[in-house]
Amino acid sequence: MKKILNITVVFIGLLSFIAINGNGVLAQSVQKSIEIGKLIPSAVFKITEKSCKNCHYEPGKLLALAKLNLSKWDNYPPERQAAKAKAIYNEVWKNDMPPKKFRKKNPDAIPTPEDVKTILEWAKSLQPAKKQ
Repeated sequence: MKKILNITVVFIGLLSFIAINGNGVLAQSVQKSIEIGKLIPSAVFKITEKSCKNCHYEPGKLLALAKLNLSKWDNYPPERQAAKAKAIYNEVWKNDMPPKKFRKKNPDAIPTPEDVKTILEWAKSLQPAKKQ
């Protein structure tokens, strides 16, 4: 009887140890993923909500989502975020986003010059430092 009780106590202790350490590992992996990917800053998010949401946030337009899905931004690895940010920079800088048809139908969604500056600075900040 003592042997069964000892085995049960050891087993419960082992399960408790695994549960406690398992949660620590999970917390560390969540923290690591937060550190790896950069979240969209609130100022930029507000602009994208106004000017990009209809196409680049789910359930947006399929072609637009295939090119850039801002709903999944936080899941992109840093290299992909940097590549997407470079594309965002180029499109916004050339004044190609939002598209002209969208601008005609949604004049209130057109980013202001200050909005454009904010987006460009953010996109540029995600680019890796150039090697010298």
